[in-house]
Amino acid sequence: MTQQHSAQISRIKQWSPIWVVPIAAVLIGIWMLYNHYQQQGALLTLLTADAGGIVAGKTQIKSRSVDVGQVVSVELSDDLKQVIIKARMKPNITPLLNTGSQFWVVKPQVGRGGITGLNTLLSGVYIELQPGDAEKQQLEYPLLDAPPIAPADAPGIRVLLSTADS
Repeated sequence: MTQQHSAQISRIKQWSPIWVVPIAAVLIGIWMLYNHYQQQGALLTLLTADAGGIVAGKTQIKSRSVDVGQVVSVELSDDLKQVIIKARMKPNITPLLNTGSQFWVVKPQVGRGGITGLNTLLSGVYIELQPGDAEKQQLEYPLLDAPPIAPADAPGIRVLLSTADS
């Protein structure tokens, strides 16, 4: 006769140190993602009728000739009547984005006042930011067709005329 032996099964109750490596890799990955999103600035929306020369991923946003952001996407609105430009700003620029800020495209122009925007012949067009001095933050702006006549910080009196009749 044959004797049958039953196997003794016992669970290992020790935690294997090999699991330290994948857990550390996951934690480092989560930290890198958090750090990446933490260091991104505000996402800005600019509205315009024409996006001539503006290229996603290439066109810079500058303030006083310093890069403060970059265009992320250029697309048509749902009603196909205007262009929506999304731009990612640098994190320390958020205080400049308020209700008094203005944006316009700088491109080479020849006019009675002379030649302007010659530096864009080689580098391409860019969007200029003129910060305002208001307190309220804003993240959606119309893109001006031409630069403002006077800078916001120029001394003098500002008069706004409005009427129902032309």
